[in-house]
Amino acid sequence: MDLVQITGEKCGMGNSIWAVASGKGGVGKSFISASLAITVAKLGHPVVIVDLDITGANSHTCLGMNPSPLNLRHYFDGSKTLQEIIVPSSIPKLSLIQGLWDSWNLFELTADRVEKLVKDLRELTASYVIIDLGAGGTHGNIEVFKHVDEKILVTTPEPTSLEKNYRFIEGYICSKIQPTTTPDKYMDWIHALREKRHSTNSSAYSIRNYITDKMPESLPTFEAMNNSPIHVVVNSVRSHEQSSLGYSIRSVCNKYFELEVNFLGSINYDNAVWQSIRLHEPVLIAQPFTPLAGQFLSLCKHLIDPEELRAVV
Repeated sequence: MDLVQITGEKCGMGNSIWAVASGKGGVGKSFISASLAITVAKLGHPVVIVDLDITGANSHTCLGMNPSPLNLRHYFDGSKTLQEIIVPSSIPKLSLIQGLWDSWNLFELTADRVEKLVKDLRELTASYVIIDLGAGGTHGNIEVFKHVDEKILVTTPEPTSLEKNYRFIEGYICSKIQPTTTPDKYMDWIHALREKRHSTNSSAYSIRNYITDKMPESLPTFEAMNNSPIHVVVNSVRSHEQSSLGYSIRSVCNKYFELEVNFLGSINYDNAVWQSIRLHEPVLIAQPFTPLAGQFLSLCKHLIDPEELRAVV
């Protein structure tokens, strides 16, 4: 399968910001981020990938690039603008904002920092910005997740990955609700959630009913979350059963969180992935005509206006 580049760019719409997150490390989140960026670039759209893993950036490795001396530290300390630290890659239309890989001097992604970062990202001269977040439901990661246009959560079929992603979603819901009510009401709700988690009672617990009864001021925010659903990607699948796991995740989230979650698609396990990283060449560049490339194109079809995409077999 080959991709035909699109003529023309998005007009008058600004850029679209995507965030790729995971509840657990080691699930291929940076590979997913880089491959989405490569696919978007192949479709003719200028795209910037932002490595926001503050504990150890590695998006440059997934793109086959060397570490850049310019990175997000220069932006956060005020010595450079975001535009000034953008580094072009060897892939046309694809650039990188290097994250921090000197983990001995970390900084906190506070709400103020995140708000300013997202505001400045929207002013970049790119159609799409893809943020590669660090692993886990940290305050900073969830804060970024709240501000972006497309929320992508990567999991593998492993039970530990699934459990931590459910905890990530739960943290995201709590973070959205907290500013909408009083501290006392919020803590009462948190206690209710904890009691339900450790209860042996199998009856369903309705978050919506609790909010309606106890925190009606928070209901519009809770309902509005379904207008921008989380997209789940299942990575490293090895069977048909695993490839459809996203539908089960969607069902669980609807039942226990009363939250709409979209199953974006699955990515098959491919031994060529780790080989390409070792050889310092992205697998979608080294092997552009494989089923793997088709799977990433399918993901992008659901994130970009399908009418803008063309593919030929």
